[in-house]
Amino acid sequence: MANFEQRTSRFVKTALVLAVVLLVVISAALAVPPADRGKPDRGQQAKSTQSSEGETKANPARTCKAERASMGADAFNERYGTNANKRNAFGKCVSKHAKERAKKK
Repeated sequence: MANFEQRTSRFVKTALVLAVVLLVVISAALAVPPADRGKPDRGQQAKSTQSSEGETKANPARTCKAERASMGADAFNERYGTNANKRNAFGKCVSKHAKERAKKK
């Protein structure tokens, strides 16, 4: 009987030490901030690009967003939409402006 109690006591001590070590390792891993992967922050990304002459050009999506706001959604959808319900107008507008921008370069 004494042998069983010694083995049980030894097992409990070993399990307790392992639990404490595991707790310390997990706490340390959670305390370390994640590594920077070289990606820019969302707030740091440029909202527009600059050409070599220094003039600022809005990207195609922003151009289309402004155009849609100025002419109204229905007129914008009629102008650029190509499918039955004209719901692809924004994508077609962005594509058109991006192609025009690429030609200029």
